[in-house]
Amino acid sequence: MVRAEWTRNRASQRRRPRDQRGGVTGPVSRRLFILAPLLLASLILLRPTVARALAYPDVGSSQWARTYIGWVTDQRIGGRNLLDDFQGTAFRPAQAMTRAQLARALVMASGNQAKPFTPRELIDVPEDHPYYGDIQRVLALGFMGTCADREFRPDQAAVVWQAHRSLVRMIRAKYPRADWSMLSALAPGKWQPNDDWRPPVRTSFPSEVAARYFGLRFNHPASQDKLERLPTEVLRRDHAAYAFSQALRVPAWRVSSLSRFNEVKLPLLSARQKEILGFALRYEGYPHIYGGEYPTVNSPYGLQAHGGFDCSGFVWWVMKIQYGYPIPVTQRTAAAMAAAAKPRITRAKLRPGDILFWGPKGSASTASSIYHAGIYMGNGWFIHSTGSSAGVSIASLNWDGWSWKTDFAWGRRLLTASDLALPSPSPSPSPSAN
Repeated sequence: MVRAEWTRNRASQRRRPRDQRGGVTGPVSRRLFILAPLLLASLILLRPTVARALAYPDVGSSQWARTYIGWVTDQRIGGRNLLDDFQGTAFRPAQAMTRAQLARALVMASGNQAKPFTPRELIDVPEDHPYYGDIQRVLALGFMGTCADREFRPDQAAVVWQAHRSLVRMIRAKYPRADWSMLSALAPGKWQPNDDWRPPVRTSFPSEVAARYFGLRFNHPASQDKLERLPTEVLRRDHAAYAFSQALRVPAWRVSSLSRFNEVKLPLLSARQKEILGFALRYEGYPHIYGGEYPTVNSPYGLQAHGGFDCSGFVWWVMKIQYGYPIPVTQRTAAAMAAAAKPRITRAKLRPGDILFWGPKGSASTASSIYHAGIYMGNGWFIHSTGSSAGVSIASLNWDGWSWKTDFAWGRRLLTASDLALPSPSPSPSPSAN
C-alpha cells in the first residue's frame, strides 16, 4: 500500500528535465522526417537496417532493442557485420555477451580488424580458436585485459561495468587528443576531492561516470525495469547492441566536455558528511528503477522489479534506510520531501549532505511540481539517480545549459549541527626553547 501511495504521485515527479544527452539518445526519439520531399529518401536509407533487424527470427517487433540491433548489425566492417556472431541465423538478444564476442565487437567497431599484433601466450585461446585474432588485438589495443596469468576466459560472460570500461577505452582511442584526465583523476585511491579525504569508490567509478555521461546505458521504462542490469551483472547482447550503437555515435563535443570531471573538488567535510557521501558514491552506475529504493529486489517496503533506485528512492536509501534520518513514509516522493523542507535552503547556503530538489520554475516552483531529488556533495557537485543518465551518477549545479542549474529549486537539511561540525585543526607545534 505504501508503494502504491507514492506510485500515484509519480506522474508529476517523473517529468524529466530537458534532454541533456546531446544526440547520444538514439534514432528512435528523433523527429527524422520534417520536410516531405525527404520522406521517400529517408525510408530508402532506413530499409537496410530494418531488413537486417527482421532477418533475425528471435528479434521481433516487440524486442526493446530491435532498432539498435538493426543499426549495429548493419555496420559491415571487413566483410563482417558487427555483433553478428551467429552468421545471421539468430541474434540471441537475451543471451550473455561473452568476452570473446565483446573482443571481436571492440576490434571491429574501432576499425582495427587488420591491426598487426605480437602474439601473447594464452592457455585458453589457442591459435585455432575462432576469436584468436580478435582477442590478441583487443589485448594489444588495451581495450580489455586478461583475467589471470595467461588466461582470457573467452566463453565467460562479460560484466556490465567492464564492458563499459572497454567501450570508454575504445572511444578514447577514437579521440586521442581529447582530455581524458578524469579517468585517472577519479580512480580509487587517487581521487582526493579535498585535502583530508579519499572516497572509497569502486574500481568501476571513473569509467561508469564516463559511460553515463556518454549515454551508453539504456533506461528501460517502468514496465521493463526487470531488464535493468547492475554494474556487476552480466551484459546481455541486446544491451551490448544499445551500448555499441551509442558509443559509435558519441559526438565530439560530448567527448571534449568530459574534462568537466577532471576537477571534482569538495569542501572540507565533517566525519558524518564523509560517511554519507562515501556510502552514496559506492552506488555510481546502479540502474534507475521506478519506485526503487533498495540495491536488491528485496526492499523492506515491497519487492522491486530489480535492484536500483528512482531519484527520491536513492535519497531514501542513503538518508533514511542507511543513516536513519527521520523522513516519514508519507514523504517518499521527491515532491513530498520538498514540501517538508523547512526552511528551504537556498543555493548559496547548501551544505554537503543536503537534499536537493528541482522544479520546472526553479526556486519559484511549487512543491507539487518538484520532479527530481538528489544529494549535495559540495562546490556544486551532487549525486542522484536519474532516467536521463540511466541510473546513479554525479553532476553539477554549475553546468551552463543544463536543467540541473536552471531548474534547481531549493534544498532540505537533515543533518544536525553536530553532524556538520568540522574537525578541529591540529594545534601548531610549540616553538622549541633556545
